[in-house]
Amino acid sequence: MPEFNQSKYINEFAKEKYDRIIVQVPKGQKAIIDEKRKEKGYSSLNAYICELIRRDNNEDNSNINVSNISQSGTNNSINIRK
Repeated sequence: MPEFNQSKYINEFAKEKYDRIIVQVPKGQKAIIDEKRKEKGYSSLNAYICELIRRDNNEDNSNINVSNISQSGTNNSINIRK
């Protein structure tokens, strides 16, 4: 029986479950972006970029997050904050 190759297993899993996107930025920008993600508390550059894309997609659709709705006074008007 062949020996288990963990690297090969991980690579095959990633190839099956994920799409790859290669992004090129001007020299020096990667370090700036990486510092920003650290400031914001993201564990990786990938997590930071995926979150930015998710947020952008949520802004483009017309869904309203219920946590952003508040009612003031006794009338029926509401305020929606983005």
